[in-house]
Amino acid sequence: MSSGLTPVLKAAGVTYSVRDRALVNNVDLELRPGELLAIVGPNGAGKSTLCGLLAGDLLPTAGEVEICGQPLRGIKPGGLARLRSMLSQHTVIRLPFTAREVALMGRHPHISRWKAPTETDYSMVDAAMRGVQVSHLADRIYSTLSGGEQRRVSIARVLAQDTPVVLLDEPSAALDIGHQQLVMSLCRQLADEGRCILAVLHDLNLAGAYADRVMVMSEGRVVASGAPEEALRPELLSAVFNQEVIVIPHPQTNTPVVLASYDEGERTAAPALSALQSFVQKN
Repeated sequence: MSSGLTPVLKAAGVTYSVRDRALVNNVDLELRPGELLAIVGPNGAGKSTLCGLLAGDLLPTAGEVEICGQPLRGIKPGGLARLRSMLSQHTVIRLPFTAREVALMGRHPHISRWKAPTETDYSMVDAAMRGVQVSHLADRIYSTLSGGEQRRVSIARVLAQDTPVVLLDEPSAALDIGHQQLVMSLCRQLADEGRCILAVLHDLNLAGAYADRVMVMSEGRVVASGAPEEALRPELLSAVFNQEVIVIPHPQTNTPVVLASYDEGERTAAPALSALQSFVQKN
């Protein structure tokens, strides 16, 4: 990723307020080709709201979002769907679509109205499903899949959409450690191929291992942004998450690894556990 490249996605002074409360407050952001940006922060920090603003699913109260040099609010939905793909935090599908049919939904922006999907569309869907290891689930009804399987099928839909900007809200949610690594490796590969990838992550170690840049949010604001080793500082993270942490280099990659800090007393006699033990003894 070259810092000299023109940003494809840009937010300037973006604010989103509900009932006089700013869920996102004056955020500036630039995303360039070949970059994987991870957004991290505690629950309620505004990460998903910001993702929705960047996708065009929400309109900012103030500020502007641009994609490919165009104001987001001026682009028609069909055109926008060819520029950016979005993985939401939750995907609810109640109709009995198969996994392959859900993945095929990613091709709809590229299919002419009243036309059937082409062999190219099906080939891209099949490639996306192979990429996230769900080909064997192609004929299963989506609602019968486990949470992790549904997540990977939804990611296949996003990959099949084949857009220059990819926005992922918690792509590793519900995934086991192996599939977390698989999905983040795919994100890294897409960035290396020149896509713009933004991922909202709760796992700080995945952010540190795969992202070019990490943005830390707290109470709707950006409190740090930079290379993983710059943004994932122990004093900053301890303050933002209200939890003492230590940060050490990974023994193989030297990327930052974030660990919770606690003493032996906290580990063995947490207040909630003590209360539970007292209740059990009395009853």
